[in-house]
Amino acid sequence: MGVAGLTGESFDDGQADIPAGVAGPVERVVVIGAGIAGLTVANALTHGGIECVVVEARDRIGGRLHTVNLAGSPVDLGGSWIHTPVGNPMRAFADQAGVRCRSANPLPELAGFDCGEGRRLSAAEVGESLRLQLEDFPQARGRLLAELGPDASAADGIEAFVAGAGLAPGPARRARQALRALVEGESADLAERQSLRWMWNEMEYEGHYFGDVPEGGYRRLVEAMAAGVDLRLGVDVAEIACSAGGVRVRGADGASEDGSHVVVTVPLGVLKRGAPRFRPALPPDRLAAIERLGFGRYEKVALRFDEPFWRTAGLPHAMIFPRDSGAPAVWAIGLDAFGAGPVLVFQIFHSAARHVLGAAPDDAARWALDLLADAIGRPCPAAAAVAVTSWSDDRHSGGAYTHIPPGANPADADVLGEPIGGRLLFAGEHTQSTRLAYADGAMTSGIREAKRLLGQPSVRLGPISPRRA
Repeated sequence: MGVAGLTGESFDDGQADIPAGVAGPVERVVVIGAGIAGLTVANALTHGGIECVVVEARDRIGGRLHTVNLAGSPVDLGGSWIHTPVGNPMRAFADQAGVRCRSANPLPELAGFDCGEGRRLSAAEVGESLRLQLEDFPQARGRLLAELGPDASAADGIEAFVAGAGLAPGPARRARQALRALVEGESADLAERQSLRWMWNEMEYEGHYFGDVPEGGYRRLVEAMAAGVDLRLGVDVAEIACSAGGVRVRGADGASEDGSHVVVTVPLGVLKRGAPRFRPALPPDRLAAIERLGFGRYEKVALRFDEPFWRTAGLPHAMIFPRDSGAPAVWAIGLDAFGAGPVLVFQIFHSAARHVLGAAPDDAARWALDLLADAIGRPCPAAAAVAVTSWSDDRHSGGAYTHIPPGANPADADVLGEPIGGRLLFAGEHTQSTRLAYADGAMTSGIREAKRLLGQPSVRLGPISPRRA
């Protein structure tokens, strides 16, 4: 008979307490969703000796951590960086799993091009733009809130900040475009739909924001967390029924999994469309929090070429300011700088996503490369391979990640992490405010629920290899 070889290291969710709220003995746990939150729960429970099964609607694991092989290069189409990696549990897990990481900060080589003025920005202009985005505007947030009030949006803050900066018309336009890109990248939504008060509210670890990337992509961490876990792929959960004695999870095909408890890790975008069905229904406070929190768009266009022509053209990474003054800046990151081959990835923030969502891959690539062609002054070569995301149109995600709009607050995320009735539990980046939107926040939410179910202040995580008794 095969048994699991259990090794691993101790992790906690940043808290020394044991979360309460579990009813009855924990005998068999059904986890819905094989993203990093669900896999973390299952890994920890398996280490803790609890029977656990993960059901996943997709035909793959990882959720919004999705690494593809693009003509021989590993490319992350969802989460890419381990941000602020020093002290970050995701980075610690990478070390434990033997996954090498490397620095992937594009800022030292970032170049800029203004399509409106038809010229490349100087190094000083790029540096000034980065200072404005990463230092001046964030530091002005308190002053802007005092002027605009607690219900101000990030868009309100941008307009007040730029208006008060005394900039000439060209730099003022670029400042608005850069700051809108900053907010849309942070929030995966329009600046009008992000609360200024709750921008940069999350706890930060140490190290640079762009931090590290796992060599070979996030799939290596996902696979390490999934190793030895009991998985069922292709199970589209339609209903979760909870009673005093346990839970039943029914798939759309009529099959079911029974357990003593269930942990739901589907993204906020899925909950927003009313899936899965809960019996009994979720209480009004949870439904209201789901409604208030935001979940917007962030897409990518990844292009592999025979050689990194953008570097030869003097644009190792590019911040491109479109002609449309209302459009945010577009960032293009050359993955060749980080050892991933001649791949260029365009970061398509919320308001620019309309150019790629629903478009054929070649059309999306053409839109992105037309921007780059302006910057390098000549047509771009054809890509050898193209990958275009559609997280917003994906029924299993419904968007990118969570943010806090005006009228919402971090407590809305925290309430989504509280159990209901002692048997229905939740995890995911949207179920905690400490690291909202981050993959490591999803991971620590999974640790939190494993702690709750095991009744322990910490859990063990690590690949589980089968061995013979």
